[in-house]
Amino acid sequence: MHRKPLAAVHVPLSAAFVLVGNALLDAGWGSALRPIADRVLPNPEIAMWAPAPESGSHASSYADVTGAGANYVYLVDAADDGGNVRELQLIFFGRESDGEGWLEIEACGGSGVRYRACDAAQAPAAARGALDR
Repeated sequence: MHRKPLAAVHVPLSAAFVLVGNALLDAGWGSALRPIADRVLPNPEIAMWAPAPESGSHASSYADVTGAGANYVYLVDAADDGGNVRELQLIFFGRESDGEGWLEIEACGGSGVRYRACDAAQAPAAARGALDR
């Protein structure tokens, strides 16, 4: 008895979410929505490694909240300790990458949730080999 009213609300609500999501993607909000979706969806966090992206190779950038600076979005190929490679989105807040060294990344879905600089020697051999750099 309650299924028809629930379906009557669920279908239009789902359609509204899709339309709003597509509008935000078209407006350039994709780089901000991707990490939010990756954290909301039940994706496990996994350790991955990647060479630091080259300075100036960012895929996009956007003004930070204060409007005084910019955040830079990079798409990097990263590998886990088993040599499995996937593309991750990394956001450098307030600065560009300097392209030096490697990054140890806590990845969730297609996003780097947290990352820190490391030496290539700290990355597992399987990750280094898979990225062939």
